[in-house]
Amino acid sequence: MNISGLSFNALPPIDLPFRFFICAPLFMIACAFIIFFFGETLWLSRWHPGMLALTHGFTLGFLTLVMMGALLQLLPVIGGIGIARPRLIATVSHSLYVFGVIALISSFLTANPWLTQSALVLLSLAFIFYLSAVVWVLVKKMSQGDSINAFRLAIAAFIAALVLGVMLLASRGGLTYSFGFVDKHFTDIHAMLGLVGWASLLIIGVSFQVLPMFHVAPNMPQYIRKYLPISLGLLLLGFAFYGSDFMALIFIAHAIYALSLLYVINQRKRKVPDTSIKYWQLAAISLLVLNVLYFLPDSFYLVSDNPLSLLLPDKTMLLTAIFIYFNLLSVIQAMLLKILPFLSYTHLQQRCLTDFSAMQHIPHMHEFLNKQHGLILYCLHILSGLTLVAVMIKPSLYLALSLLVFVEFTWLLMLMVRCMHLYFSVNQKINLSNNS
Repeated sequence: MNISGLSFNALPPIDLPFRFFICAPLFMIACAFIIFFFGETLWLSRWHPGMLALTHGFTLGFLTLVMMGALLQLLPVIGGIGIARPRLIATVSHSLYVFGVIALISSFLTANPWLTQSALVLLSLAFIFYLSAVVWVLVKKMSQGDSINAFRLAIAAFIAALVLGVMLLASRGGLTYSFGFVDKHFTDIHAMLGLVGWASLLIIGVSFQVLPMFHVAPNMPQYIRKYLPISLGLLLLGFAFYGSDFMALIFIAHAIYALSLLYVINQRKRKVPDTSIKYWQLAAISLLVLNVLYFLPDSFYLVSDNPLSLLLPDKTMLLTAIFIYFNLLSVIQAMLLKILPFLSYTHLQQRCLTDFSAMQHIPHMHEFLNKQHGLILYCLHILSGLTLVAVMIKPSLYLALSLLVFVEFTWLLMLMVRCMHLYFSVNQKINLSNNS
């Protein structure tokens, strides 16, 4: 493991990111029940209330929740400066955010204006607390680097996506007198800023640091680290103002990143079997597959009498599903498999700096998260992802998807609980050792 240039002096208490992580799979389990409840009708349109609830369950309930928790640790480690008053910020923002996402998903399912307005207030307050603290760190003269610059762009895109999201939610909640100009184009921009600007840019920035750190891989090529994040940011601006003309370039930029990612992974020094690496490879391959699907003629999709179109569902829904499930969710799970044991071990090691005899209580890092258990999670992820694509072609398979999503994220939840339980058990032993 390469940790040169990293700082562990400003780490927040470990229970703060843990609370973000542990809630994330619960939202995915809830998504499994949404799939079960709505059945075949869920896949009729991306504007279906159940599909809106499902999409936001994936993106806000799982992806963003994990990334918010991860940033609490990544900023001090990579940049050298942690957020001020982390316990207050994390506690308030996490509570408001979780209840806000619950209210938002419920509002899509019930069309209740009170729930919509509650979601608007709760999520707005949660992000004001959280982003104010993060932005305060990012504007400081912290340790510079390609990852930090990508984080800045991701946060900027996230704020823009949130502004549009608030406008859309306010319009849905009946405040149309203020936001009467909101239309579906704004929804597309909101989705692109959230998926590409926030999630993808943040993941790209994380990869610049995580791959050399955990997998002893070479750095990404300099032109990728220096120019790709800003290029994606500019392409998103182009999409916002000029529409789909920039979409092809956004896909191509991701393909370039995917090829660079596969090259760097192949050049790593320790080529031992690793489930996290399999996840990164899956994410990269999915980006290349997305390029193939995007540049296929529209006649291959459900828009013509071409017999081949029977093999492919709605183009936008298919591309979005693959991007979220096989790219974004894959990388998030890859990071969790590394971050959970690494944080647990690092925090316990920090506890032993004043009493080296307590080091005897710390288990090996792999004991926090068993490799075989991680491989099972990866296999479940492949199965559920393939079933998701199959359901979009044949909606009657929704029961299989519901079951697989439930099993996959229940398994992830169990791995998290096991890791956290081991951490707190060892932490208690260290406390007893220090007090004796």
